[in-house]
Amino acid sequence: MDLGLHGVAVLVTGGSSGIGRATAVAYGREGARVAITYNSRKDAAEGVAEEIEAAGGTAYVVPMDLGAPETIVAAVASTVERWGGLDVVVGNAVNWGNAGFDERPTKVEDGSPEWWVPIMRANLEGNFHLVQQVAPALRRSDHGRLVLISTDLAERGMPGSWPYSAAKAGLHGLVASVQHDLGADGVLVNVVMPGITLENGAHRVIPRPALDRIAAGFSARHLPETTELADAILFLTSPRTKAIQGQILRVTGGSLLPA
Repeated sequence: MDLGLHGVAVLVTGGSSGIGRATAVAYGREGARVAITYNSRKDAAEGVAEEIEAAGGTAYVVPMDLGAPETIVAAVASTVERWGGLDVVVGNAVNWGNAGFDERPTKVEDGSPEWWVPIMRANLEGNFHLVQQVAPALRRSDHGRLVLISTDLAERGMPGSWPYSAAKAGLHGLVASVQHDLGADGVLVNVVMPGITLENGAHRVIPRPALDRIAAGFSARHLPETTELADAILFLTSPRTKAIQGQILRVTGGSLLPA
């Protein structure tokens, strides 16, 4: 099926790896013009740009830091100037904070503001700044589409993940309200919620045998790949999709089975 994405102007934040990379390359296969942002890995982003071009799209690479609003302003302005507008924005960039997985406090009273405030501000306020900056260009588009990437931790939680989970849950509320505003100008705004997501059948932390056990505990008996998240994002942002608004599309493997 032709998704109608050929030639559309796209911005994917956090496009140098993972879901962002898979999504950017998928837009490239559709013949889109794809800008991707990176924070510190310029070389990785340039590698993704080459993949986009090889897939049949046009690529542009621009720096952006979710925790620095001025870089969001600059990245959006540069992309709009480059493409002459914007049709699709995927807010995928993330800030994990400055503590390692095993260094995070497990008791909420032990979480210092120096740790959780930057996580909250980057992942919630940063995406709010992104929405503010891209809104005018999306309103001018004939088929403006905005997708923000959440996480199933916003619903199921995880020890030591309070600021990240809370920030991502805040995106749900943001989309629930901004759909009314942007929807008045024909812009569709939705959330895609990944769970444990694999890349080429592997996970950067969880070993394969454990992944198999985890997958067996979900009703789909399958953990999604980054390419499957990309498929969901492209579906929601296609101009052929006209009536899906303000929704959370869960790409998680379904529900956890009873123990």
